[in-house]
Amino acid sequence: MHVPPKLSVMADTHNPPAPPPSTVNLNHFRLLRVVGRGAFGKVRIVERKDTGLAFALKYIRKDEGMRPALSSEIRPLVLTVPVVRSESVRNIIRERRMLEHVNHPFICNLRYSFQDVEYMYLVVDLMSGGDLRFHISRKTFTEEAVRFWIAELGCALRYIHSQNIIHRDVKPDNVLLDADGHVHLTDFVCILFVDGGC
Repeated sequence: MHVPPKLSVMADTHNPPAPPPSTVNLNHFRLLRVVGRGAFGKVRIVERKDTGLAFALKYIRKDEGMRPALSSEIRPLVLTVPVVRSESVRNIIRERRMLEHVNHPFICNLRYSFQDVEYMYLVVDLMSGGDLRFHISRKTFTEEAVRFWIAELGCALRYIHSQNIIHRDVKPDNVLLDADGHVHLTDFVCILFVDGGC
């Protein structure tokens, strides 16, 4: 899997080589703190055990938990059954499918995806600079910075449009800054594929 140059590390002779992306699972990461919650599930900072690289882990339970069966008249014994959160799961699958086909410096790129019995996981670039809404509320930027961010965001949008993808939820909450102050478009749940994109 491609690692951006700013995240690359020198080979460490004490650690085994990284497993191929197809064999990565939750055991390859140290789970650090939760940094977000939403309808999609949770976002947590994680660290690869073999490289020490930090990422954001977005995960969602495959089921809603347990709920009563729909009708006790039809089934006198009311059982509880797992209910797939079809819309949320569909959204994260659509987001994963889209992210598997794109890679751009101003997008929060997918690095790994996997699942287990309970959860679906997306491992994406970690953006430690906060979202644009936070910076707007604090007014901690200059007009020059805004022009810079808009140019970078325009590059990201132009790229995804060239891939026949429309991001339908561009807003300050979905624009994250990295540690160097560059913007990255994120949250590809509300996307539209046009003309056979992805």
